[in-house]
Amino acid sequence: MGVGTALAWISWIFVIQSMNPDEAGLTAFLFFYLTLFLACVGTLSMLGLIYRVGIRRRYAMLTREVRASFRHAILLSFGGLAALWLSANRHLTWYWLLLLIVAIAGIEYVFLVIQTSRRQ
Repeated sequence: MGVGTALAWISWIFVIQSMNPDEAGLTAFLFFYLTLFLACVGTLSMLGLIYRVGIRRRYAMLTREVRASFRHAILLSFGGLAALWLSANRHLTWYWLLLLIVAIAGIEYVFLVIQTSRRQ
């Protein structure tokens, strides 16, 4: 996971340094957001796993902790990049941000309900 995250950050830096958004068009923006998303997911996954296992000492079901950490990293990265995209297009307002937060919280709630129903 660490190697993949490092490669994603290196790719993102490469995209920033080598592509001109005015000349590359849509391709540059897709690569920018994709590599940034992958880098954020990897970084947040590792930080979440360090927090869950290293600080909170939750060793019992390591697979469950990895899965939850990865899910949270995907949701947080998606939310952050969606806010970044909205801001770049000058559409980021308080109500769009609130809607984004509610949508992400709703998705997490659905995952928690499904996870709870599987345990029983």
